[in-house]
Amino acid sequence: MDYDNNRPFSSEGAVQEHKKKSNLGKGIVIGVVATILVMGLVMSSVFMAFLRKGYLHIGTNGQIYVQDVGTSDDDGIGKKVESKLNALDSLLGDGFYFDDVDDEKAADNIFKAYLAAYGDKYTVYYTPEEYKSMMESTTGSFYGIGAVCQKADDGAILISEAYEYAPAYKAGIRNGDKVIEVNGEDITGMDLSVAVALIKGEKGTDVNLTIMRNGEKMNFTVTRDKIDIKTVSSEVLDNNIGYIYISQFDDVTTDQFKEAVNDLQNQGVAGLVIDIRNNPGGVLKTVVDMLDYILPNGLIVYTETKDGTRQEYSGSDNHELNLPMAVLVNGNSASASEIFAGAMQDYDKAQIIGTQTFGKGIVQTIRPLTDGSAVKYTIAKYFTPKGQDIHGKGVTPDSVVELPDDATEDMQLNAAIDYLNGKMSVRAAE
Repeated sequence: MDYDNNRPFSSEGAVQEHKKKSNLGKGIVIGVVATILVMGLVMSSVFMAFLRKGYLHIGTNGQIYVQDVGTSDDDGIGKKVESKLNALDSLLGDGFYFDDVDDEKAADNIFKAYLAAYGDKYTVYYTPEEYKSMMESTTGSFYGIGAVCQKADDGAILISEAYEYAPAYKAGIRNGDKVIEVNGEDITGMDLSVAVALIKGEKGTDVNLTIMRNGEKMNFTVTRDKIDIKTVSSEVLDNNIGYIYISQFDDVTTDQFKEAVNDLQNQGVAGLVIDIRNNPGGVLKTVVDMLDYILPNGLIVYTETKDGTRQEYSGSDNHELNLPMAVLVNGNSASASEIFAGAMQDYDKAQIIGTQTFGKGIVQTIRPLTDGSAVKYTIAKYFTPKGQDIHGKGVTPDSVVELPDDATEDMQLNAAIDYLNGKMSVRAAE
């Protein structure tokens, strides 16, 4: 045993030394525990403060969500209208004539009406079911009827393309039909994504659609199935002219488009028609990637917010498609289709043929909420590389060619073929 040579050893001193060490150890443990407790209290206080301020939300699934904008029950217009909504609810009371009210549905309709009150038809509220369905619709695979839907001017949902291999076509629905009711619910004036969410559903289930065709109301029952969307189709026309039709810009479209171009080039095409008529748009990244593949490196599209903040989307893949090209458009070519046509026009990369496009030149973003619902709202306006403002105006074709409903041939496609034959002849002579 070691000990201090200057101090005589005693058993009493050893006991005192042991007590000192024991007390020191207890003190350290108590200090650590106290520190942990204090830190816990501080963290709890911070957590509760952020929760009260609305930066943290606990979702219905138990997860904790963090958002960069603080909100609480004391904030915003909701506090101002809450008392009146409750008064109206009390007013109806037990004397309301109609059947029992679905409180959840009533609340959803209030949320939808609130956003509609801002006057922007592209700013909408999605229920959890609608949001899930809407997100699935951009992946290229979902359960539904197999048709490309678009908003018509009269508020109905236009069937711009019914896939021949899919349930809608097999049930008798055709291109140009307008859906006005889904399972007996009037959808005229409803947001496109919300209406599509009603049409889609689980595999094997039925959906009843009421459509208008040439002024006649018709009813169809369609059995939903899994739909693997083929957004791009292609073929070789006479005189080695390639033809590509793009129905919409989904996540799968870029790869399908590149595959179609490569296949046509392997077949020796000397010119290319890209048909985006009746294409309602889709994913911004998809159309940017496709244009990056076609155009030289450079600006493709840019957006500007209300305060003038600009964001540019540019191509940089060092790939360019060097073929005479024509792009077909019409009044149902919207959003991402207009980005496509506008960029091709600004770079003088293709002749734009057809009629004035739809004129949707604004950008939306989607913010999910803690209960699984979401809000899509407008955040910016987009412009073509040379600064064309498309919103409310559309893209003006280089060559305006009408296509009457009773046309017996596709004059717009014929015009594109004539244009390419002329360009190919010039190239052959050089």
